[in-house]
Formats: sequence, C-alpha cells, structure tokens
Amino acid sequence: MKKLLALLLCALMLAPTFVSCADNADSDDSNGGTASTPAVDSGDTSEETEITRATTPDNLPDDLNFNGMSLNVYHFGNENTIKYDCAGELSGDIVMDAVYNRNLSVEERLNVKFNWIAGDATWDGFPNEVSLALQAGTGDYDLIVEESSRLWQQSIRGYYHDLMTLSEYIDLDQPWWYTEMMEQGSIDNTKRYFLNGDLFLTCMFGASAMYFNKGMFTDYIGDIQQLYTHVLDGTWTYDVFADYCRTVHTDVNGDGANDAGDIFGFRFEQWGIPNYLSMSTGLTFSSRDADGYPVLEIMTEDGIKWGETLYRLLYTDNISMEGSKQETFINQTSLFYPGQFSTAHELRNVNFDYGMVPYPKLSEDLDYMSAAATVNGNGGAVPVSAPADKLDAVCAAMEALSAQSYRTVVPAWYDTALKVKYSDGREDAQMVDIIYEHISTSFIMMADKELGIGSIFTNAVYNAANDGAFASYYQGQSKAIEKKLERCIEDYKKLGD
Repeated sequence: MKKLLALLLCALMLAPTFVSCADNADSDDSNGGTASTPAVDSGDTSEETEITRATTPDNLPDDLNFNGMSLNVYHFGNENTIKYDCAGELSGDIVMDAVYNRNLSVEERLNVKFNWIAGDATWDGFPNEVSLALQAGTGDYDLIVEESSRLWQQSIRGYYHDLMTLSEYIDLDQPWWYTEMMEQGSIDNTKRYFLNGDLFLTCMFGASAMYFNKGMFTDYIGDIQQLYTHVLDGTWTYDVFADYCRTVHTDVNGDGANDAGDIFGFRFEQWGIPNYLSMSTGLTFSSRDADGYPVLEIMTEDGIKWGETLYRLLYTDNISMEGSKQETFINQTSLFYPGQFSTAHELRNVNFDYGMVPYPKLSEDLDYMSAAATVNGNGGAVPVSAPADKLDAVCAAMEALSAQSYRTVVPAWYDTALKVKYSDGREDAQMVDIIYEHISTSFIMMADKELGIGSIFTNAVYNAANDGAFASYYQGQSKAIEKKLERCIEDYKKLGD
C-alpha cells in the first residue's frame, strides 16, 4: 500500500547523518516530506502534473458539505494522543501545528466542526470509560480514538460499526491506511471495526526501529556499509545481530564479571525489549483456516526456534545484559538500542552519530516486520450508538483527516523528529523507508487484551533456567488460550445477528 511512499522517500532523502532528534514524545509503550510538483513535458501542448506525497488525491467528492455538523470525538486523554492524533496545538512545534492545521483544513473542506473530548489519561481508565458509555448505548460520541488492542477487545462485544460497509467515503485502498497491520490483527478480514493509519501518529510511533552507535560499530566491527548491505540483501537476521553483539562485548574493568559499565550489544528490561523482539521476527504466530479465521501457530518449529533464540540473545554468549536500554545506549556502553520510531525523541541530546535499521528477522526467508508496539498506538472506531445522521460525516472526516495527515502531518514529524540529515548518503533514508513500509502487528498482540498471549515469549523466557523454557511454558498455557480464541471467534460470528 505504500509503494508511492517508497518512491517519494527515495527522492526526498537524496540529500544531506541520521542523528539526534527533536521534540519530546511520551514513551509509554507506536516520512516522507513535501516535494515540489514540476510539470512533465509530454511532448504536446498539455501539461501533466507529477503526483507527489503532498498532492496525492483522495476520492472524496469535491462538493461534500455537512452544514456545520458537530462531530464528537471521544479520545484517550494522554498527552501523545492529544498532541499527535487529535487536537494538536498552535504552539510553534511543527508537528502539533501541522495537526492543528490539518483539522482546520478538514473542517473547512467538509463544513464540519470537531469537538475533541479527552477521557481518562490512564491505559486502563479510558477503556473502562468507553466500555461503560457504549454499554449504556450513549449517542454522545461519533468517533472513539483509543489504543488499538482495546478497540479489538471492545469490537467483539458489538460496540462498533463495520467500516468496510458503513460508508462509501472510507477508501481502504489508499496509502494512508495500514493495510497489513489491519489484516494481521483482524479476525477474518471481512470486517473492519476500527482503522489504523496515518491519522494516528501514535500507531506509527510504535514501529520497530533498531538504533545503533555508528562510531562504536566502526571501531569494534568495521564498515557500517556491511550492516546496511545485510538489511538490503535480506540477510539481516538475529544470527547476524548476535554475532555483532558478541564482537562488541568488552569487560571494561577486567574483573571477569559482567558489570554495568561493561560494553554489550544491547541491554534489556523485563517488559519492552523481549516483547519488541518477539513481535519483530517476521513470524505472525497465526494463519487462517479455510473460512478465514485465525489459527494460532505459536508452538511450531519456528515458534520453538524463536523461543530458544530469544533465550540465547538475553542470557548467553555475552550478547546482552539486563539494564537500562536507554541509559546504556546514551552512555555508549550498548551498541544497539532495540526501540521504536518514537525512541528518536529520547535520543535528541546525544553527542554521537547513530543510525537506524529495521529489527532483524528470524531467518532470511521471512520479511521484516515493524510491529514492536504498534498496537499501543491508537485506532479509530465508530460506535453503533452514534446518531445515524452523522455516519457519513464521520466517515468522510476520518478519510479526509488521514489523507491530510499523509500529506502534511507525517512528513512534519518524520523530518523534525527523525532528523535525517543525509550526509552518509542514501542508506539511512532507505532504512527508515523499510521500517515504515513494514508497519504491522501480529494477531496475538492485537488480541492480547482479550486472550492474554501477546507477552507469551516474555513470560516464558524472562529469568528462565534454559533455552527450552518456552516450549514447556506454552504447553501449560495452550489449552486455555485456544478456548479463549474459540469464544472470541464465536462472539465475532454473532455480530450483526
């Protein structure tokens, strides 16, 4: 869905080190740029205009007019949601200004008025508020903006409209919608009860991004180009990653013990990195049966291999050490920092050059998967209790907001937060492009709030006794998990009855 973006980013990024970053973003665990549109000489007297990201059209009718209708958007009350997904602010911050101006332009275009209603700012508090309101059948809200995994959980309870069929104004073939993520996270791909796309920057913030210290890589391993070549050739695997981590390990004080001041490939904490790595192997941990419903594929040869690989990455061969992933990277005692796009905000004041690559794959035959924490970002859903006379307007607004975010908001964040300065040539730009192109999720992570399986590898491997811990742990959990999934599918099948 993002092929146009790939071409545009290459053009955008043919100019001058992917280094430190700008404005703050909350790191709770979530491109491009505006190009000119030169006339193309077609050999006759007519002129053709090149379509760029900034001029990519949508399919909304030019004459849409909703007569000043007020649209009530009930949204997660945390700071990132307000700044980057919803209201924005005229503050001089380029990204928040872009969000604010996006809203104004869509209000003017459709003749609507957005009423942004902030709910609870805690991860459990807001979903509880939403569930209570929608169970009561309130017609007060036309659009819900909430963490995607919570929307999934609520959707199987029948709270939301199917956005595939609700209105002609939603066009899911457009490049501003995250098609792969929505397909992987759905139950049978015939319905979309909530949408993920460029309207919600917090979703993009969760894309898997592996940061590395360029100076350390050069000093300990060699030419950075070999890392980029692995990525571009599809040979960037966890085996290669582990080799790099082993190579950089240094017992700084020479005491023969692993200490906080020693140099390692990366550091990890219980929550965060083990999950991020597991969701970014290229494995989806599910398939589809003949009717399109999910079948868990966790206890497979590949799943067992990943459980063993994760254990080795965390606990063997001096590859890593438990500790602060952020502090040690900033202090240059970690070569790598497995983070997300939003991690760039945390690195804005570092005094060394760093780069970004996608997370490795489990094996070369898999594809990259940028799914570290995308489900913790927001999606949008239309309650079944929303007034019927507002449904076309809210759908048109979602399409227009997402399209305008694609044109102006995402490029503003990409340019200011990631700070691609290009002095190293095209490679850094290509790496970011690959990460963005592979924004996705796994079904088990999208369904985690209901099934409790998104952290299955962390629960099994963290502080485990050996590399076979995952297989024995999952065998003890599998029957209960399968029964939960069966109930979810049965509940889903009843929707609309």
